[in-house]
Amino acid sequence: MAIACLPWAALLACACLCMPPAARAQAPSEDAVKAVYLFKMRNYVEWPATAAGPAGGRTVIGVVGAEKVAEHLLQIPAVRDSAGSGVTVRRLRIGDGIAGIDILFIGQGAWSRAAPLVAQAHDQSTLVVSDSDDALSGGSIINFRLVDERIRFDISLESAERANLKLSSQLLSVALSVARAKEK
Repeated sequence: MAIACLPWAALLACACLCMPPAARAQAPSEDAVKAVYLFKMRNYVEWPATAAGPAGGRTVIGVVGAEKVAEHLLQIPAVRDSAGSGVTVRRLRIGDGIAGIDILFIGQGAWSRAAPLVAQAHDQSTLVVSDSDDALSGGSIINFRLVDERIRFDISLESAERANLKLSSQLLSVALSVARAKEK
């Protein structure tokens, strides 16, 4: 298990090194760690050829109900240099359209009102990531949890299949739990 976690630990360490010096002086906050995970997850998801997917290698991450996570995403130097990273961050509100969004993070405060966004996300093969206790049963594909003072995540393969997304075995191997799709 420690070997399987190594790439993610290395990615987080690299991401911390990319932070501004003032941010490196203190332990990263939960929101900063979630932002790094969101930034890196695009490398572990395969979008279907029929979906828009990241256009020209550019990934659009939409954030709703988690302003601090959006702020931390925008502080990652590779994201600030939008020409180089291939990542764009869009702040959204409940009720906004999500056309063109590849990864949608729905914060805890917005989850209870997010069912229409989740349905729309599944229809257009958008990776839904959340941080609410009941989110996987509500259609989220990846859900962050705080375990032993570390951010971990659970995965719903059923929701991933519903959105026609394939998650890499590397991503699945570092998940805290993986809920398999029900047999049809």
